[in-house]
Amino acid sequence: MNIKEFKFNKISFDFKRDKLKWISIGLWASLFIVVIVLFSVFWATKNVIWTQEDSFSNSTTGLAEDQISYGGIAKSYGGIAIYPMAMTMGMLVAILFSLYKFWKKGLDVIHLSIGIAICIPISLMGASFFGKLNAQSPGVNAGGVGFWGLFAFWEPGMAIHGGVYGGLLAGIILFYFVGRKTKTSMLVYADAIVPNILLGQAIGRWGNFFNHEVMGAPVAVTYHGGGWNLGSNGVDWTNVHDYYGWLPKWIGRNLMVRADSSQTINGITFNKGDLVQLSPIFLYESLSLLAAWLIITFIIPNITKWITKKPWKVETGKYNYKLSFSIKQWFMPWIKSTDEVQSGRDIWNLAYFRNIDEKAKEQYLISLELDRKKYLKPKEINKANKLNDYISTKAGVECFAYFFAWNFVRFFLELSRPDDHLFVMYDKPLSLSLILISSIIGLIGMIASQYWLPSLIRKNGYLYEKEYFSLN
Repeated sequence: MNIKEFKFNKISFDFKRDKLKWISIGLWASLFIVVIVLFSVFWATKNVIWTQEDSFSNSTTGLAEDQISYGGIAKSYGGIAIYPMAMTMGMLVAILFSLYKFWKKGLDVIHLSIGIAICIPISLMGASFFGKLNAQSPGVNAGGVGFWGLFAFWEPGMAIHGGVYGGLLAGIILFYFVGRKTKTSMLVYADAIVPNILLGQAIGRWGNFFNHEVMGAPVAVTYHGGGWNLGSNGVDWTNVHDYYGWLPKWIGRNLMVRADSSQTINGITFNKGDLVQLSPIFLYESLSLLAAWLIITFIIPNITKWITKKPWKVETGKYNYKLSFSIKQWFMPWIKSTDEVQSGRDIWNLAYFRNIDEKAKEQYLISLELDRKKYLKPKEINKANKLNDYISTKAGVECFAYFFAWNFVRFFLELSRPDDHLFVMYDKPLSLSLILISSIIGLIGMIASQYWLPSLIRKNGYLYEKEYFSLN
């Protein structure tokens, strides 16, 4: 038997023909195993149990106006609170990039406007609900509010998971009906919007920094005793040791808190009155989410183009590809190709993403006449639209990549967060479990979108990763 080609239960495997496919599947399987191992090992070895409010204060005297700070770091300037400003800026940047993705995919921006008007208020109420639920202690909501008070998003206490899942639920319902009208897959809208939430989160974390929030477990005692404390005059930094010397002082010193009790957390032993430095997980999360956005936006959609055959090589003489012009257009996307010079992006649109294979369509219509039941199945529709067998990143991969990346990052940072600042307050095992499950669902969703969903949910005349021909 030829080891490169064999049959098992009537399923044919041709390793020479499908080599790229099997390498891809092997890489996905390896990634899945690595993720599970990392989650298991870090949960077992890096989980820190502690509460912030019972252990530390970010004030020298207990008064809000005497907050430990450096370089003018404060919650507000001239009556303008930085936290809501950062959140608003994050949302605006996310909306701007969503507009760009809508333009790039040829979608109607009016539908994005409708989505913003509906999803953002629901997202804010979801974030408020989970941010205030049990925030003070088990069974006691933030400020002692009742059920309806949990939705008061203009009051302090927000949780990003509640916001994302609230907005997601509203978006699924809205774009399901919009997609039926426009013949565009809901996954296309999700790919254009959802990953950009990472930008909003990355910017929003700096609002937490100015609020002296989202700090991880202690990393060092920067001053033993109370000699650093000048009361209402602030902090004497003369002999204070900064554990994060590589960070700007205005960041490192804003991570410091006054110990309100004597205990050991994360292997760091401190006494009441000591100056203790916490981990800057707000910074880790901000930078990690920005990196994740760059990967999802610029690498994942293009990686299949890099490894598959190129249209200008398959149809030689038809296209005038220039690498220099492609690079120029990447920085200036409004520049258009001409007959004399064309970018890789425009060639891919002409050859595949916005191209209808008329010969394949004619053959499909003939097959449809012979066996309508068979050829109206999504699997056959997908086969008929595989123009020149080009490989492309399928609709839905970018959306699910967001949920994988965001929760992957959040899981490792949640291990260091105090029990009174978790996704599920005062229940770290449940909080970690939900985040882990969300990340695994995201990873499975990426794999399913690329390999399984194209054979399960494709319709003629709809827009997915490319335009599928209609029967008209």
